[in-house]
Amino acid sequence: MNNYTIADYFSLLSKLMDIHGENSFKSKSYASAAFAIEKLPEQLNTFPKDKIESLKGIGFSTAQKIIEILESGELKVLNEIISKTPAGIIEMLSIKGIGPKKINTIWKEMEIETIGELLYACKENRLKNFKGFGEKTQNNVIDSIEFYFKSKGSFLYAQVKTFAIELEQILKEIFSPNHIFNVGDFARQLEIINQLEFVVSATSEEIEKKLLAIDIFNLIEKTENEFIFSTPNGINIKLFSVDNADLFEKCIQHSSSASFWNEVEKLKPNNFISCNLLHQDLYLF
Repeated sequence: MNNYTIADYFSLLSKLMDIHGENSFKSKSYASAAFAIEKLPEQLNTFPKDKIESLKGIGFSTAQKIIEILESGELKVLNEIISKTPAGIIEMLSIKGIGPKKINTIWKEMEIETIGELLYACKENRLKNFKGFGEKTQNNVIDSIEFYFKSKGSFLYAQVKTFAIELEQILKEIFSPNHIFNVGDFARQLEIINQLEFVVSATSEEIEKKLLAIDIFNLIEKTENEFIFSTPNGINIKLFSVDNADLFEKCIQHSSSASFWNEVEKLKPNNFISCNLLHQDLYLF
């Protein structure tokens, strides 16, 4: 484990302590330790352990934690604070313009726990009503979140809506007379879309052959019945090859949350899936 990784442990610990409003003296000392570790000319994993606390910027307590990281690859105090922090709150540290203190306000006062919720609050002009957040900060947060989503291959629903509808029509023409339905996060109208997904009543061979014949689609991953293609605008599309007999069942499965689909599976012995209530309009779960 190199110095940069060890420094990241202390940097994250410091930020999470600030987010939780814990002892500011300790959080600052961990931030200072992270800075000192990054600047060391020698790798800590090659340094005598009993000499670590003598290094500039590293005291006894920090030295013990460095040794813990070197020996176990983990830091107990960091793991504990991570377990108490929603994943969305930790992810907010990736958004430029909002530091730990502002994230504390977003979480504790605004009761927002995800980046998607934060963006929605900004769009509603709610952020600027809180201390430390002006209109300029709010607009900067919007820009930073949208850039963050784009850089990680995620998009807002509104950003992909037109493309998704047009793409569905293109795919229907390509695979006609086979059936094709839009499923997944877009079908559920979730705020954040990671990729567009479609169920196609065609064989795997047909899907691969027809899409590879079109320049705009590039195959980046495939399994027996699933394909992921990239598109020029950066949105990946995933296609599921299914039989006609399983078409609507697969539409529901691939547009459901895991918990919902588990409940559906329990009802299968009662022929729930085969009942005449299954219509494409019903798979928006």
